Amino acid sequence: MLTRLFFVCFLLSVGSIHAQKLYSGIVVDSAQLIDLRDVHVAVKGKGKITSSNSTGGFLIYAQPIDTLVFSSVGYITTEVPLLFEEESIFVLLREDRILLSEITIKSTRLYPNEIVDKTKTAPRKMSGLDGFISPMDYFLKSEREKRKLFRVVEENNRTQTFRQVITDPDVKAIFMSDYEINEDVYYQIIEKFNIQRGAVHYFRDPDAIMESLHDFFSKYEY
Repeated sequence: MLTRLFFVCFLLSVGSIHAQKLYSGIVVDSAQLIDLRDVHVAVKGKGKITSSNSTGGFLIYAQPIDTLVFSSVGYITTEVPLLFEEESIFVLLREDRILLSEITIKSTRLYPNEIVDKTKTAPRKMSGLDGFISPMDYFLKSEREKRKLFRVVEENNRTQTFRQVITDPDVKAIFMSDYEINEDVYYQIIEKFNIQRGAVHYFRDPDAIMESLHDFFSKYEY
């Protein structure tokens, strides 16, 4: 008789362990005891997920043999086995503090002034089609001069931002100060820069030009 009673109690306990229950609770910061919202609450290994509300409260269905996992940005992930818990749970999350090694932050001064639009209108020149129609006129000296002037104006328009930056006295003062060089060395480096980084001549962004200059100056061996 006692054996049968024990077996019945065992079956009832096993059934209750595997039965789904609605668990509720509140998640708070362990130091300040303030309610934590948007904390992810998951049943470990089962894909059931919910989140705490604005007052830190949550509701989730689970079995007493399950484990709840609480996670939130800036806090240490915490696991709570439900086997010995009541259906109402009070969860404390500890802040996750990471100590970083000391770092030094350096900044480079970018272009300090405003770029002035100095775009010029190139003289009208005969097109290839015009030359095909009037070949004699196309090869006149006046037309050749127009084509030459057209190329010069177009090149100046394309490089005007670079030329304004590179000839700005404030820029020279910045680089002489930042890299502790005299004027002769400054122009020496600029000459090398112009030869080695010709693509920068066509940059339209003055800050991009300054960044390229700083990169070149920082790597130049005096």
